[in-house]
Amino acid sequence: MRKTVFHFCTHQLSRVFLGLTLAFSFPALAVSPVDTIAFASTAPSACAFSQLEVAVVSSSGAFAAAGNDGVPFLIVNTRRTACTLEGYPRLSFFPRGYKKTTIKVIHNQGMIFAAVKPRFVTMKPGVAASFGLNYVDAANQQDPSGGPCMLHDIYVTLPLRIGTVQQSFDTTVNINFCFTAFVFSVTSIEARPLPKRG
Repeated sequence: MRKTVFHFCTHQLSRVFLGLTLAFSFPALAVSPVDTIAFASTAPSACAFSQLEVAVVSSSGAFAAAGNDGVPFLIVNTRRTACTLEGYPRLSFFPRGYKKTTIKVIHNQGMIFAAVKPRFVTMKPGVAASFGLNYVDAANQQDPSGGPCMLHDIYVTLPLRIGTVQQSFDTTVNINFCFTAFVFSVTSIEARPLPKRG
């Protein structure tokens, strides 16, 4: 037998009690707990993997300056319902490193793309969001300029709906990760088709 369980957050309970207090204290205001709950339930839920597509924006050197480079990533809602994202994407790489050094990812070290605080991003149908990848391109010059130091794929895992199986979007890049000093910086997800420039 299926059981239905209702979960209420503390702030939701506070809204309900506030609605009850206003309704009984000031009848002319016509505020009811039903209205409060209905309003809270109209916000889009967090995105699911099947709603989104992720791609690398072809930069052709447009996102480079003074030894720093950037790669913009595009996120598009391909379904008919809106959803939300908030926070940072999680990135993994192939290959993962060279010899005994592996690639690290840090958050919001602004270079080409600016450091932006995480905010809720509403993904309307057909609308794009983005995040940026920052890195230096002139470190470890003694390492190979290709071959074992060339990054081929970045797997992007987004902060999706809780309880869903975490899946990654496969994107293709060509970056010498040895020349980045094995460090990439990722920005938070932004409500714009290109991440904000630094």
